[in-house]
Amino acid sequence: PTTWEAPSTPWARIHVDFAGPFHGQTFFIVVDAYSKWLEITLMNSTITEATIKALRKLFSTHGIPDTLVSDNGPQFTAKTFEEFLADLGIRHALSAPAHPATNGQAEIMVKLTKSTLKKMGPGDWQDKIDKLLLTQ
Repeated sequence: PTTWEAPSTPWARIHVDFAGPFHGQTFFIVVDAYSKWLEITLMNSTITEATIKALRKLFSTHGIPDTLVSDNGPQFTAKTFEEFLADLGIRHALSAPAHPATNGQAEIMVKLTKSTLKKMGPGDWQDKIDKLLLTQ
């Protein structure tokens, strides 16, 4: 769907995407559809296994969502990724290939992340991410 029903609880539906490469860095963006809570993970790789590892860490602190929305990137459409979600009982919704607005919450946060980090200038990437998240 291009519009989503509002979730009734935090972490019921999350939207995910990658931002980058941006100045040689790639960021994994996760947005809670209920609260708009933003999580940013600095990634060394965007392969399926690295994506699963990042999500497993988030799920260990925030809980398991009912639904995960992503684009059709290869890491999100891989059999291993689908099995990971299925094993946890997470419904996977893929955004329409020609309609990135289906995953609009993540797309908006990708733009926000890039523009905010750009304004911060040079420095340690994790420090910059932490500062950005403190402003949310």
